[in-house]
Amino acid sequence: VELGRSLKMNWWQTFRMIRMPAAVPQLFVGLKLAITLAVIGAVIAEFVGATEGLGYVIVASGASADTALAFAAMILLGVLSVVLFYLTAAVERFFVPWADRS
Repeated sequence: VELGRSLKMNWWQTFRMIRMPAAVPQLFVGLKLAITLAVIGAVIAEFVGATEGLGYVIVASGASADTALAFAAMILLGVLSVVLFYLTAAVERFFVPWADRS
């Protein structure tokens, strides 16, 4: 930022060339956390008031004692979360090649 000031960058140039590239890796960290928690939130919402969806399947199979169907739905939800996480990580790798991944 100080280098930008010394080069007489205006606010928009400082934001676009220095601040935004520095903030994008943290944005993707938030996206990776949110994408997995969104699946959990959707399932909990389906537990409460849905007539279809994987959360409803888990509740309905629990009521009918069909544990195989319940476990299949839970495995599918786990796979869905992992796939969405790695898809977000791939998008991060494409858009933020300079980020430290250690």
